[in-house]
Amino acid sequence: MNDVGLSYLNLSRSANTLAGGEAQRIRLATQIGSGLMGCLYVLDEPSIGLHQRDNNKLIETLIRLRDLGNTVIVVEHDEDTMKAADWLIDIGPAAGEHGGRIVNEGPYEEFIKRDSPTARYLNGLEKIEVPLVRREPRSRCPLFGVEPGNGVVKKSPAKRAPVKKASVKKASVKKVKK
Repeated sequence: MNDVGLSYLNLSRSANTLAGGEAQRIRLATQIGSGLMGCLYVLDEPSIGLHQRDNNKLIETLIRLRDLGNTVIVVEHDEDTMKAADWLIDIGPAAGEHGGRIVNEGPYEEFIKRDSPTARYLNGLEKIEVPLVRREPRSRCPLFGVEPGNGVVKKSPAKRAPVKKASVKKASVKKVKK
C-alpha cells in the first residue's frame, strides 16, 4: 500500500468511501503481491490526487509490474509517468468526436521530436493557463447523511474580520535567555 501512495489508509476505511484512483491503486497493490505474470493491466489515470513523492512510488510499482512479465497500459496526463513509459500513444487530435486517431507514438525521446498536441505540452510550446478569476458556483452541493455526531466536523465559512488594535510588550533579553 505504501508503494502506491496509500499509506494514509487504514483497514477500518469502508471501500465505498474510496476515490476511484484509490480503489484502483489498492487493486494494483494486491496484483504486485500476487506475482502474476503474462497479464494485461489497463489503468485510467492512477496518479490523480497523488503527492509527487507518492507518484514516484507509483511509477516504480508500474515498472515492477511490467518487469514481472506483464503488459501495463496507462491512460495518463502526468508528465513523469509519460517519461517513464516504454511507449507513448497520443490519440487525438482533440477530444470526443474530434479525436480517436493516433496522431503520435513512440518512445518519449522520439515522441517529443514530432508535432502532436501532447508533444507540444511536453515541450513547453503550449500550456494550460490558470484562470485569473474563478467562476462563482451556481448552486450549493448538499451533503446527505451528515449529522451532528457522525464523525463529520462542521465548519462555518471563514469570515474576514477587521484587525483590532493590539498591544505588544517588549520582553527583556534577560527574561528570554532564562
